[in-house]
Amino acid sequence: MRRNPTSWNANAPGRNWHLRAYFGLHYDLHAGVQDTELGAALTPEHLREELAKIAPDWVQCDCKGHAGYTSWPTEVGTPSPGIVKDALRIHRDVTREMGIPLVMHYSGVWDNRALELHPDWACVGPDGGSTGKEGFVTGGTCNLSPYTRELMIPQLLELIDKYDVDGFWVDGENWATKSCYCARCTTAFTAETGIADAPKSPDDANWPTWAAFHRRLFADHVRQYADAVHARKPECMVCSNWMYTVGHPSPIAAPIDYQSGDFSWKWSIYDAIPEARFMDGRGLSWDLMAWGFTTAEDNMNGWTFKPKAMLCQEAACVIALGGAFLVYNQPQRNGHLTGWHQDIMADVARFARARQPWCQDTDSVPQVAVLHAASHYYRHNGDLLMAKWGNGHAAMTGALHALLENGCSVDILDEATLVERMAEYKVVVIPEQTNVPEPVRAALAAYVEAGGKVLLSGVNVAEDFATLAGVASAGDPVDGHFFLPVGREATTVAGPRRPVTLDGAETLLTVMKGQEPGFNDTDAPIVTWHAVGNGQVVAVHGNLFTNFAGTHYPRTRALVGTLLDALNPDFTVTLDAPARLHLVLRRQPGRLIAHLVNTGASHPLSPTQVMVEDVPPVAPVTLRVKCDAPKAVYLAPSMEGLGWEWKDGLLTVKVASVGIMDSVVIE
Repeated sequence: MRRNPTSWNANAPGRNWHLRAYFGLHYDLHAGVQDTELGAALTPEHLREELAKIAPDWVQCDCKGHAGYTSWPTEVGTPSPGIVKDALRIHRDVTREMGIPLVMHYSGVWDNRALELHPDWACVGPDGGSTGKEGFVTGGTCNLSPYTRELMIPQLLELIDKYDVDGFWVDGENWATKSCYCARCTTAFTAETGIADAPKSPDDANWPTWAAFHRRLFADHVRQYADAVHARKPECMVCSNWMYTVGHPSPIAAPIDYQSGDFSWKWSIYDAIPEARFMDGRGLSWDLMAWGFTTAEDNMNGWTFKPKAMLCQEAACVIALGGAFLVYNQPQRNGHLTGWHQDIMADVARFARARQPWCQDTDSVPQVAVLHAASHYYRHNGDLLMAKWGNGHAAMTGALHALLENGCSVDILDEATLVERMAEYKVVVIPEQTNVPEPVRAALAAYVEAGGKVLLSGVNVAEDFATLAGVASAGDPVDGHFFLPVGREATTVAGPRRPVTLDGAETLLTVMKGQEPGFNDTDAPIVTWHAVGNGQVVAVHGNLFTNFAGTHYPRTRALVGTLLDALNPDFTVTLDAPARLHLVLRRQPGRLIAHLVNTGASHPLSPTQVMVEDVPPVAPVTLRVKCDAPKAVYLAPSMEGLGWEWKDGLLTVKVASVGIMDSVVIE
C-alpha cells in the first residue's frame, strides 16, 4: 500500500495505534564494536514470560544506538561483530504472537560509525573541525549530508521489510543537532537568506536566522525519513525523541505520528512536570519515558535500578496529564532480561493500570495558562538549537512550579495555542518572556479588556507590556538581590529588577532594602496592579520566576499566592493541601476529575541521595469545587477514604489521605 506524503494525518482513526497506548517498555543496548554476546541468552520462552508479567501496550527494543553499529544483521550498514543470535527476530516473533506493537530504538543524527566511514558527513564546527570531537555528542551528522537518504532511510526500510516493525523511536536527534559550517550548509544558508557570512555565536545579530535555518534543516531530515517510512508502511509510526517538546517549541511541521521523550535519570519528575503539560497541548498523542535505573555518581556510572515508589511517582506525573508512560531498562548484553527488574516494572504497570479509566482519554480543564514562547526560548538558549540544557525555559519552569505549589491546575502553551485558547482560562501568566510576537500581545490586551486576568513578570515588562501593565520604565535594570515583603516576613529575589513609574497602575508592593517590613521599606514599586477594561493585570518588575526555578524558596511561593489573590480568579477548584501535592484537573464526558499527585519523598534528597524510597501520604486534603449537584463523588482507584457535601453550588470534598496519586472523581 502506497501513500501520498502530503495526506499525512497523525491522528487518522485506525492508523495510529499509539492513540490507544498507555503503558510501554523500552529496551536499548547501543550495540558497539566491543560486544561479543548479543542475543546469546535470549529465547522466545524467556521473552514471552517476562513480557507477560507486565502486559505492555507496546515494546521498544534496540536496533541501532549512538555508536552506529546495528544489533541486527543489517545488509545496508555495519552490524556489531558481537551478534550471536538475532534478538530482533525473537522480539518481533514474540510481540506479534502476543499482539504487541514493536517499535525500534534507532539513533539518528548521532552515529559514530557512519562518520568513521564517511568523515564528510560530519557536522562541522565554526573552527572547521568536526563537532563530534568534543562535548557529549561524539558523532553528529550534518542534516544536508547524504546520511539520511543513503544510510538511515535504507536501514529503516530494511527493518520494515525484514521484520515488519510497527514504529521507530528515533533517538539522538533534535538535542544532538548542531549548527553546521560545512560548505553545503553555508552555501545553502547564503542562497536562502542573502547573508554572506554564517554567524559564529549567539552574539551575532544574524544568529536567530542561522539557528532557524538549522532547525528547518532538521525538520526536513525528519520529513524525509518519515515520508519514506509512511510510504512503505502507513501503519508504522514515526517519533523523533524530544521533537516539538519544551526544548523545541516550534510549530509542528514534520510528519511525526506522536511525541515522546526520555526524561532525566535523576531528579526525573522535575523534568516530567513541565514536559507533560506542554506536550498535552500540542495536538498529538504523546508519552514520556522514565529511566528505570539511576545513579548518584558522575559520568553516568554505577547504575542501579530505581525503587517501585520512585517509578510510580514518575508515572503519576505523566498519566495524570493524559499521556502514556513507559519504562526504560537495559537488557544484559546477551539479551537476558533481569527478572527482578521486570517484577518492579510489573508493579509500576499495576499502579498505572489501576488509574487508567480516569487518566486515559481525558482533556484539561482550563484554569491557568503559562506561556512558553519559542520567540523567547530560542533567544535565551545560547547556541543550543533544540536542546533544553540551557536556561531558556527557566522562567516558564519556575512559574509552573510556583503555581502548582499554590494549588493551581496549570497548562503550558505555545504562542499559537495560547492565542487560540486564551479566553478559556481564568488566569494567563507571561513569565519573563521576551520577544513575544505582536499577535500574542494583541490577544492579551483583548483578553484583559473582556475580563481576563494576567500575571506578568520580568525586567522587560515596562518595555514590552507597558500599556497593559500601566507603567513606564524609570531607568536601566538594577542588579543585585532585593527583598519583597511576605506578610511580616520577606523573601529574597535575585536581580535584575526594573525601576518603574506608574502610568495608570497602582502599587501593590515596593522594594525593600533589607528584610524587615516596615523598617526597610522604600517607595520604589516592584509589584503593580492595573485595571484594564473588565480585567486586571498584576506585574512583577523583576525576574521572579527565573529565580524561583533555581531556589524554590517557600516565602517566594507564598508571595506568588498573594499575587494570585490580588487577581481574585474564579477557579473551578481550589485545593487546601501542602505544596508538594499537585492538582491536575481533567475531564471526560459527564465527569470532572481532580488528580492529586504527591511529589514528596520520605528520605531527604541531596546530590548524593537521588532515590525516592517512599512517598509519605499527604493528610488531610480539602477540595472546593464550583459545580451543579453531583450524582456521585468518589476517590479513585481505592473507592474509599472520602467525605463530601454540596450546598449552594459549592462541593466540599475531604480526602483522608493521598498516597502517590489519588483522584477525586465527580460524576
